[in-house]
Amino acid sequence: MKEAFDVGQLSRPDVIQNPYPFYDLLRSQSPLFGYCDYPPGTMPGVDEPKPSWVVLNFDDVAAVAWDHESFSSRDSLQEGSSAPTLMLVNHDRPDHTRLRKIAAKVFQPSSIKSLSPEVDRLVAASMDEFFMPNQPVDVMAQYCAMLPSRVMVHLLGMPDEMDRDVRNWATAFMLSANITPQERQSFNTEAMGFFEKHVREQMTRIERGQAANGSLLNAFINTEVDGESLSYEEVVRFCMTATVAGAETTSFYLGNLIAVFADFPDIWERFVHDPVLFDAIYKETLRFHGPPQRLFRVATRDITIGRADIKRGDWVACFFGAANYDPEIFPEPYEFLLNRENASRHMSFGYGIHRCLGAPLARLEAESTARTLTERYAKIERTGTAEWQGVSLLNHGLTANPVIFRDRK
Repeated sequence: MKEAFDVGQLSRPDVIQNPYPFYDLLRSQSPLFGYCDYPPGTMPGVDEPKPSWVVLNFDDVAAVAWDHESFSSRDSLQEGSSAPTLMLVNHDRPDHTRLRKIAAKVFQPSSIKSLSPEVDRLVAASMDEFFMPNQPVDVMAQYCAMLPSRVMVHLLGMPDEMDRDVRNWATAFMLSANITPQERQSFNTEAMGFFEKHVREQMTRIERGQAANGSLLNAFINTEVDGESLSYEEVVRFCMTATVAGAETTSFYLGNLIAVFADFPDIWERFVHDPVLFDAIYKETLRFHGPPQRLFRVATRDITIGRADIKRGDWVACFFGAANYDPEIFPEPYEFLLNRENASRHMSFGYGIHRCLGAPLARLEAESTARTLTERYAKIERTGTAEWQGVSLLNHGLTANPVIFRDRK
């Protein structure tokens, strides 16, 4: 007789690799108590996670994520760790309101759209470097790992050769790499040390009227809303936030998107003949293979969610990935469907005041990648086993994604 599955087993490697059937086993019982796992930036093996409630169905996840007054995003475990606190992700109002107004102006659609030529250049150069037509290629090992890092290096005015550093910093902070606490701490310290120096130098150049590279970094420094601008310390932490979120999550999304093209050849063929379908493919990939799986909140008052009486100070894990597979909202959740009328309701970018501001940049990289693939290749074929990471439920994504790109020639 098989042992019953319980919420305490959600951190098993095999569950992390394919969590959706396990969410199904627990969804009807949600909210459930007893899940222990780590927020971004904390140190497995050093920090001690607190037992938390788990919410898995769409309505409960939405209720918790939307109610920022009752569920705080401040993370005492992360704040008490040696890693830097992330901007916006770990802020509540009123600080969150001020910071988001400035960040929203930095990430306004016109600003992101202006980055298209440079993103296209980086996409083309990275494909030239990493893809070998008609030969097996593990897209996760190089292209998907490195393109988002190269985009961040460019936007933050960093030396080109630091793309691998950005990749290492992001995977360490977001817990995707199975490394020692000492290695994780070393990467965090290295990243913060670099940005403290880099931002100070950039500010000095701007004050002297000198040319300064890095459109995103310059926007963080120069943007003002209602007479408010970011302090030096806030700019440093925004750089860190953009690095770990922009490099790691987008890396997984690109791999998941290419996996869709390889594993669903009909989707690829339809897209080749009708590029307008990208919007539907993009949204359904975010639902079907959305990287972000869960984030923590802390109850600020006694509150009832579903059948659970949650007490002030209790931790609550919002499982956005489970909400994306709730059959009450998304019928046939295990089918990749391009005709979902409610596809935009996916929760892979969060919900409420903490919805991801960097989403347009992630889309820009994905759209440029998909378009360039159709221009260069006739088919994308699976040529080995797709292996999903089993280290952390922060992100759902591949560690190995072997495919063959069939040349058009």
